[in-house]
Amino acid sequence: MGAEQQLLEHLYDVLVLGKAPASIQPTPDELNPKFTPNQKFLQAAVAYTDAFILKAPGTDPAQAAKLAALVFQVQEKYGHHCVPHDPSQPGSGLGSTGAIETLTSSHAQLWHAGGAALLYAALQAGDAALIPAAQRWWRGEAALNHLTAWQTSWNLGSYQVIAPGARGGERNPPQGASPAAQNSTRDLDYEILLTGKLAKNPGSKIQDQYYTATLLLLKLTAGQLAALNAPGKGAPLSGPTRQGPWTTGDMPLLPAPLCVRRQGNQHSAWFQELSCLEPQLQAGVNAGAPWYKFYDDADPALKDGGESPWPPPETPAATVQDYGSGSS
Repeated sequence: MGAEQQLLEHLYDVLVLGKAPASIQPTPDELNPKFTPNQKFLQAAVAYTDAFILKAPGTDPAQAAKLAALVFQVQEKYGHHCVPHDPSQPGSGLGSTGAIETLTSSHAQLWHAGGAALLYAALQAGDAALIPAAQRWWRGEAALNHLTAWQTSWNLGSYQVIAPGARGGERNPPQGASPAAQNSTRDLDYEILLTGKLAKNPGSKIQDQYYTATLLLLKLTAGQLAALNAPGKGAPLSGPTRQGPWTTGDMPLLPAPLCVRRQGNQHSAWFQELSCLEPQLQAGVNAGAPWYKFYDDADPALKDGGESPWPPPETPAATVQDYGSGSS
């Protein structure tokens, strides 16, 4: 079992099931430099949960709060879903093993679980310092999802996020599974943030650790959820068929410019370049069907990131919205 799976199950057991884990480690002095970015995010969430929710012996609330604040701070400095290998050294850069995971489809459930756990635990603890950072992270995530979402009906929900990003989903999923470039917990989380609920009752279909974020978001009160989807400041962002609450002021820092064309329920979105492990550089929805282009669809030499080999999409015929580093 990989580190991310162990960390994810820990959060699911404690925060969703209310079950104490078999063992609890002392709060680490630093994030593990060998961990991937999503593992660091989950590690900080576990440390914070153990110290503030379980209040377990050997845990250090002050250090846990420091680690939790750090994983948000570095993303606001380096980019959404970007955590350097050694955050304690600002000059360490982003490293060489895939430290950019912006809009990842294959690992969105891990980022969402870490973000939901930190938000939920901070709310439970009444942590006035951490709550705003977690809320900003979720508003940024929701803004990106809104720009790249598609309203459609599938077995669990009413929306799907069809986005380019650092790593795409499975290209040939089993029959009945969510399409490639998709992540079903991200889709459900976006629906909760947009509408305040899930139109369909998924019941036992989402009762496992993969849906940790969805199950935690469903635990939020109406007031707690309102902080994530209250109207923002700045120009409204166009989404699928309805105006959402998020604005340009909610857009997070991005490590590379993201471009979007949208016309009603159709859209195309693309990164001209994205230096990460296996980028999915373009994605969108045309005539009621999703499409996506991976780094090696054209040239295997693009492995480990690089510039897109394709020209920008021309459809739908709409103005290009350009969200660069710092966002516009």
